[in-house]
Amino acid sequence: MKRIFLLAACASITACAGHIASPQISELDEVRAMIQKAKDAGAERCAPALQAKAVAGLYHAAHEIVDEVNANPIDENNDLISTALSNAKKAYTKAVKGCGKPAPEVITLEGVFFETNKADLTASSTATLERAVKTLQKRSKINVEVAAHTDSRGKASYNLDLSNRRAASVMDYLVTHGVNASRLSAKGYGEIQPRADNSSVQGRAKNRRVELRIK
Repeated sequence: MKRIFLLAACASITACAGHIASPQISELDEVRAMIQKAKDAGAERCAPALQAKAVAGLYHAAHEIVDEVNANPIDENNDLISTALSNAKKAYTKAVKGCGKPAPEVITLEGVFFETNKADLTASSTATLERAVKTLQKRSKINVEVAAHTDSRGKASYNLDLSNRRAASVMDYLVTHGVNASRLSAKGYGEIQPRADNSSVQGRAKNRRVELRIK
């Protein structure tokens, strides 16, 4: 299957109307609206897995409908849309019930870079990482997850593996520079938690990031 592209590449879903039947335009808009409603209610904090599935399902459905309209059965497309909508509704329901705990503090490590398609830190990352070490030494009571993210280019499985290796690389740096390993964990999220539009160079750059998530 071709790579799932971001629906936001269109100015709106209706901009793709030449390729999508009117009922499907309406259904995709409904999914997108529910995802936004869930996000506004706090789903990214309270139900991140469900919200991520809803977003991925929307992109998947749009990809199949726009690029494979003549090949993919209508019933299959309807199932994709229905599943995405269901996940978005579940995420919204869980969000409005509340998370039971405040949102974790997240520190984005602006200025951390890696060699292309590798987990090797570049020399230009040192200044940011040194500041992170000092921050963690000052805040000696907190535990932290080092979370790494990629953009959506390449296979999702590859991006997940790459992000895991990059998170581990940053954690190793922090440990070797004085942060107690017992306070740290490392996890890669691949491409599933974008914070910008992957269809633009600027958006992809924002999505390739490392965060410290305070536990």
